Amino acid sequence: MKQFKKFIWNIVTILSCIGLIALLVSAFSDRVSPLNYPYIPFFGLFFPFILAYNAAFFVLWILFRKWTQVVLSLVVFVACIGPVRHYFPIHSRTKEVPENCIKVLTYNVMRFNHLKKHTRNNPNPIIQYVINQNPDIVCFQEHGTVLKDKKHLTEKDLIEALKMPYHEMIRIEHSPSDHFYGISVFSKFPILSVEKFPIESSYNGAALFELDINGKKVSLINVHLESNKITSDERSGYYKFTMEPNTQKLEAFTHMMFQRLTPAYKIRAKQAELINAEIKKSKNPYTIVCGDFNDTPISYARYKINENLSDAFSDTGSGMGITFNQHRFLFRIDYIFHSKNIKAYNCTVGKLRDSDHYPVWTYLELSDN
Repeated sequence: MKQFKKFIWNIVTILSCIGLIALLVSAFSDRVSPLNYPYIPFFGLFFPFILAYNAAFFVLWILFRKWTQVVLSLVVFVACIGPVRHYFPIHSRTKEVPENCIKVLTYNVMRFNHLKKHTRNNPNPIIQYVINQNPDIVCFQEHGTVLKDKKHLTEKDLIEALKMPYHEMIRIEHSPSDHFYGISVFSKFPILSVEKFPIESSYNGAALFELDINGKKVSLINVHLESNKITSDERSGYYKFTMEPNTQKLEAFTHMMFQRLTPAYKIRAKQAELINAEIKKSKNPYTIVCGDFNDTPISYARYKINENLSDAFSDTGSGMGITFNQHRFLFRIDYIFHSKNIKAYNCTVGKLRDSDHYPVWTYLELSDN
């Protein structure tokens, strides 16, 4: 009996050690390019689950007073404290935000909920939300309007509703002639210039908008990185799997994830490296990056773009900050980054469900250089 008990404890200890190794790999997987190691990003994707797995073992070791394993687990947890803070920040809100702050909002609007018309009597909830938030700068991804149509949202409808004096829109390649699809910026501050980045994609893109904010030149980069291209049927299959898990569904889900995400990780890696280079080239003293990265807080794309910047949500938000709201893909994939000479306050994820993404907004204070 003692031999059997010892054997069981050895198996449990081995499983715990494997979990700790996986946690370390997961926590720092964002340093590794998917172009070189295509399977490493999946460790970052499953970071919350790997962390929960190790937390369960940690509780077990405490209950059974296995102090060696407790100390070993603590050492690994301390080593991973940075990634944990990025993923699960905890901050209290600032009650009085400085008056000189600007409010920045980023939102993947899903073509404004499939071109829903906006009128005074029947407002488009997405547009009305933006109006109510009264931001100084708005970055839209999946901006979709039609040129002329009484039943659907037009560019004129949007401009008149937002009443923001400066706006620029960047068309993405697949847009039909009578529609506009792409990324856009609406601003209360002058837009001095626009540069579209050479990202080859039918549905995604990025651009730099140079703004004059009270005499300070700011590089504002609006980003929509490559989508994972998971179909509606595949998303529904994943949702059913989470409701009724079984081995067959798990096998199908795993195959789908590797098939869809592996090429998407590689494309986003190239896009992130290009954007990182553009950020370094900018001669403006202030930089703000907003957008839909289609990647989690522990990913190469997020790490590369955020390399010399600060993450507004990680620094001032609380919780997981989930920004995608469909089919139980519960991840933060929308971000607001800024240069170190900008201070963020109260980064918040809104809860409007009229798009498959939630809006994200924050207050930013530009220091005097």
